[in-house]
Amino acid sequence: MNRPALLVALSLPLFLSSCNEPSDRSTIALDRGWEFRRVSEGTWRPASVPGCVHTDLLAAGLIDDPFFGTNEKDLQWIENEDWEYRTIFDAAPAFLASEHVEIDFEGLDTYADVYLNDSLLFKADNMFREWKAPCAGVLREKGNELRVYFHSPVSAVRARWDSLGYELPGGARVLTRKAAYQYGWDWAPRFVTAGLWRPVRLRAWDAARITDLRIVRKRVTRESAELAAVFEIEASSRGNVSLSVLRDGRIGASVDAALVPGLNAVSIDFSIPVPKLWWPNGLGEPYLYEFLGEMRDGKLVIDRAARRIGLRTIELVRDRDEKGESFYFRVNGVSVFMKGANFVPMDSFIPRVTADRYESLVASAAGAGMNMLRVWGGGAYESEVFYDLCDEYGILVWQDFMFACAMYPGDSAFLDNVREEAAGVVKRLRNHPCLALWCGNNEIDEGRRNWGWQRQYGYSAADSAKIWNDYVKLFHELLPGVVAELDPGTAYWPSSPSRGRADPRSLTEGDSHYWGVWHDGEAFEAFREKVPRFMSEFGFQSFPSLATIARFAHPEDRRIDSAVMLSHQKAPRGNEIIRTYMERDYRPPRDFESFVYVSRLLQAEGMKTAIEAQRRAKPSCMGSLYWQLNDCWPAASWSSIDYEGDPKALHYFARDAFGEVLVSPVVEGSVLRVYAVSDRVAAIEGVAILKLLDFMGNVIWIDTRRVSMSADSSVAFFESGVERLLRGRPGNAVVFCAELWESGELLSKNLLYFAPPRELDLPPFEAARPGERKSGSNLSVRSISRVENGYSISLRARALVKNLYLSVEGHEGFFDRNYFDMLPGSRETVLFVTDEDIYDFSDVLIMKSLADTY
Repeated sequence: MNRPALLVALSLPLFLSSCNEPSDRSTIALDRGWEFRRVSEGTWRPASVPGCVHTDLLAAGLIDDPFFGTNEKDLQWIENEDWEYRTIFDAAPAFLASEHVEIDFEGLDTYADVYLNDSLLFKADNMFREWKAPCAGVLREKGNELRVYFHSPVSAVRARWDSLGYELPGGARVLTRKAAYQYGWDWAPRFVTAGLWRPVRLRAWDAARITDLRIVRKRVTRESAELAAVFEIEASSRGNVSLSVLRDGRIGASVDAALVPGLNAVSIDFSIPVPKLWWPNGLGEPYLYEFLGEMRDGKLVIDRAARRIGLRTIELVRDRDEKGESFYFRVNGVSVFMKGANFVPMDSFIPRVTADRYESLVASAAGAGMNMLRVWGGGAYESEVFYDLCDEYGILVWQDFMFACAMYPGDSAFLDNVREEAAGVVKRLRNHPCLALWCGNNEIDEGRRNWGWQRQYGYSAADSAKIWNDYVKLFHELLPGVVAELDPGTAYWPSSPSRGRADPRSLTEGDSHYWGVWHDGEAFEAFREKVPRFMSEFGFQSFPSLATIARFAHPEDRRIDSAVMLSHQKAPRGNEIIRTYMERDYRPPRDFESFVYVSRLLQAEGMKTAIEAQRRAKPSCMGSLYWQLNDCWPAASWSSIDYEGDPKALHYFARDAFGEVLVSPVVEGSVLRVYAVSDRVAAIEGVAILKLLDFMGNVIWIDTRRVSMSADSSVAFFESGVERLLRGRPGNAVVFCAELWESGELLSKNLLYFAPPRELDLPPFEAARPGERKSGSNLSVRSISRVENGYSISLRARALVKNLYLSVEGHEGFFDRNYFDMLPGSRETVLFVTDEDIYDFSDVLIMKSLADTY
């Protein structure tokens, strides 16, 4: 199931930003007629390219669904086998007549020997590199056989691992440049894949071709954009060409160039007066310019390269101040609080992620108010589609290099391999306006300082020195050197976090991963005290939806302690930790369905506590990226959107907490304070309405006051002692409501309870459907109407409804609001977005509240 995106903005046409193909004659896509076999078996079967061996085995009916039940453990044999792929293709005479013919593999996973007509072209050993080889002398017109032999990625490194002399944290996987999460993580299964995971093409060219086009933003202001188009041209002989940069079909600048054999770099300066700037989501339009670079010989177009560019400036600001050192991003001269999440691969088998799935997820992030996603270092450099979508939706990308939670070798062969990998990915991504930061690795610096590796592995002084020197060579020399050479305008950060939470400086400088909540069992309230300069990881687990669980578990297995559910919980002690936190804040859920629902509320409330604390602390804290946005398979995890695309309570809560303007009431000690937080670039003159209600709607106290806010600020505008406010009433029977209005528009609304959910004296929940009369109902569905994009549901509450959850049984779609509280006497309209015509919507509408779980 691919659910529509939550709060999708306008879908924009996708314009691929790397097009170097002047005509169909110059390229042959090798995506058809593929077969594969298990080398030890020998039988050839149909295969898909792009693809991988697991999905090909599944399509052939040779394995069961890897995600269902406990099938994962029965499929580990696949990683120990060698696999072979082949296809037969023809090449037209005109293609063969070209001066140069090259085969281009955008991705080979991972140890691969490539043969064309039984001639070995090359051996690959890096999943993240693009592999090319000339093949003009081997290619023929008819019946070309392309064959790729994949060695087991586990067996391929065994001898090298055994001869290393010491163990490296992370195990033998660290020797292989391959997506680390495939080896298993605390949210991911172990499926170590092999295959042609990205497209394969033959390319032909004659005297010269454009191998790269970079649009350099030399100086960008609101008055003008000074740019340079830097062409990289490969030529086989001397010659003169004309190079041009076109916008809207018109030549903006051109130059004549004399080419020499080999690589040529030619730069053309040009400018755009009063440019439209590219802005992150929430601050303005992410405007994109389309440029076309052309190389001509007289009137003949030799080659073209298209680029889509956003004009913006972005800086990572690290200034010493009274607290330590700042860490924030300034875009177009504006300091921006980064709101978002960590992004992991969308599937254990990456080739089956479609452009529609990418757009659904990126649009959901934008719809939740996010302006940054962190591409985590244990996955893969993402598809061009992902970065194009981030450009379109105004989502900045914090891009990790693919290193995570381990130490890596530092021999020359490994470093040379990484240098080629890094250079390739930097050149591929540097044109994207969404690219905000290059980061060397995930949690390795913290790991070497705080995770006890020295003691665990018993390193000698010499071993420790070598391992540290290898770390320095990779993350403090090689990677920053590649970035400085190829993308000097983008900041490089060696390791995230910059310091572990054991170091008090983790709260006063750099970025922070705070896992005292979850791993150390600290209460959610710890998030209010542990507020760093930039929070790049924090999280809490919950379970996927019941519909998602039904896709991997039979009814009899839908128990928290079943073998199937445990196999879909990869975090050590994961269920135990969820139960411990749940017992603190909630009453024991009465059944499995209620446990799943309450786990989502628990996660959402905890993350709401953290996000609001971080936003209240601006400008000291200027970033909140929770772990994690999405899943690679259906399982319990830290995600806010499950594998099937179903938004959890966290995603809805994050949308409110990430709002452009936030009103945030919080009890600090014995005092209730109400804060207003604004990310707007203009001041706000608003009105706050504050009131205290009981659960039946009686108003105990009300206050109205003006709130003046400067641009991009956080201010506490109200405070009162809690006891004075409650006036002797029990805290478990009242709710505090804060609303912030401007010119008749509700900017933000937030509720605060004075007791944990387990102690709240909630009214029993009963709902009445249209036409029903139930004397005891505290929620009535007033009407359901068909609208253009789904169904509109009008609701009215007689008494407090806590965490109303709506679902529609057996139908695809999503609600624009969910898991929300309804105050007594309130009316709400909720939209169920779907393309389906549902015969009797009222019959399949399911309503649940927290009181149902008792």
